[in-house]
Amino acid sequence: MRTAEGALDAATAAMLWIAGAALLLMMVNVTLDVTLKYLFRWPVPGTLEMVSYYFMAAAVFFPFAHVQRKRHHIAVTLFTDALPAPARRGVEAAALLLSAVYLAAFGWAGAEEAWEMTQVGEATGAVAFDVLIWPTRWAVPLGTWSMAAWMLLQAVREVAPPRAPAP
Repeated sequence: MRTAEGALDAATAAMLWIAGAALLLMMVNVTLDVTLKYLFRWPVPGTLEMVSYYFMAAAVFFPFAHVQRKRHHIAVTLFTDALPAPARRGVEAAALLLSAVYLAAFGWAGAEEAWEMTQVGEATGAVAFDVLIWPTRWAVPLGTWSMAAWMLLQAVREVAPPRAPAP
């Protein structure tokens, strides 16, 4: 279990770095585009396509796993706060499991779409060149599956008996 958690932790960290880099590159690209457009009437070609297809996909889907790992998603605990601890853990485990199943299915549908677009080499036309967009389709399954994996791990932890500390 620790090996799986370590691998998932490393993948989550890598995706978070990619998302951060995407945000930084998006900021630079848009700032450069606006500056050049209004000062020299020479916009950066492909800005809209790069922001829409590459930077936004990474910035939106890749942090999913990190947010779940830290358990920073919004949770409404109005009814579960009154439950005894074992029942609360059971409800939490069930919610995590149900959510993981949903995300796995969502990721599967995204992977089917990504695979089809990979096969055809999906691209969109920018003003001066074509931009391949099929690689960005893989952000959906990668982001959702990694979040589902954290949910499964957390669900197991909710129902597993606490381990005694090592001597």
